[in-house]
This record gives sequence, structure tokens and C-alpha cells, in this order.
Amino acid sequence: MKKIILSLVLTLCMCMGLAGCKEAGDIEDSSYVLAMGIEKTEHGYLIDYSCADFTKAQDNQGTKVPSKSIVYTGKSLNDANQKFERSQPKKLNFGHLKVIVFTNGQMDDTMIEELLDHSDIAKSVLVLKSRKTLKELFSIEKNLPISFGEYMAKGIESSPKVKKPKDLSLGRIYGRR
Repeated sequence: MKKIILSLVLTLCMCMGLAGCKEAGDIEDSSYVLAMGIEKTEHGYLIDYSCADFTKAQDNQGTKVPSKSIVYTGKSLNDANQKFERSQPKKLNFGHLKVIVFTNGQMDDTMIEELLDHSDIAKSVLVLKSRKTLKELFSIEKNLPISFGEYMAKGIESSPKVKKPKDLSLGRIYGRR
């Protein structure tokens, strides 16, 4: 009797293990944010989500996927994220985020805190500041063969002016590693 119960329990455990993740979904169900631009306005923020554009990706490109920007306004990052997810059929995925750029030469402490507290944004993401506006900065994206995030990250890593690119990460700049 004990052998039968034990074998039933083991069989049940194996079936549950083989069932897979209940949260797992298709790659097409997410918008993979590869870069973000943040511009402070008098009413909150403009946030540019530069997401992987798989419609432009070619089979032989490997990891070289172009990106496409979508801009949302919000009083906070969370507000803009919610607006994005209400208007788009895909869920935001920050797992591949490489670069966050603050535009108009302004970094915002409130936004930095939100980024640090966001559970899906890695502390290794590069944080940069640009004098350009959001529109000016991301205007080159449509002409790039790779994503804007990959373009910016490679530019920082290969720049002779930047000795330690990792020192520009969200966690290192703001003390949370």
C-alpha cells in the first residue's frame, strides 16, 4: 500500500513539474524595452520606450534586432507604464533594458528613485544624460540596423572617453548594487 501511495505521489509531482510555467507566454506577447529616454516636463515626464521591433528583424541577423520608439506621458514612471499597457496589446518587459537616457541635460532624483525601486529594471542598466531633446536623440533610431539600446551601449563601451562603462550603471551611480 505504501508503495502505491509513494508511486502516485511521485507521478503527481512529475506531472506538475512537466506542466511548465503558468506565467510563460510567447515572445510576441511582450514589448521588450531595450532603451528608455526620459524628459522632465512641467506636467510630469515624457518617456520614450524603445522596444524591439521584430517585424523589421531578419532571420539571419541573430541578436541584431532593430527597435521602434513609443512615447508616453505620465506623472511618474508607473503612470506612464500603466498608460502604455492600457493602450498596447503587449506587456512591458524590462529584462533586456540596456540604457536609460535623461534628456535636456536634466537628471531627476524622483525618477531615479522610481527606477531603483522598479523590480524589473536591473541595476546594471547604463544611465546617461544628453543635452538633446527626446525627439532629437531618438530620431536616429529609424536608420539603425540594431536597436537604439544596443547602439548606445556599444558606443559607451567603445568610447575612449569612458574608462569604466560599468561605473555609469544605475546601481553604481546611486549606491544600490
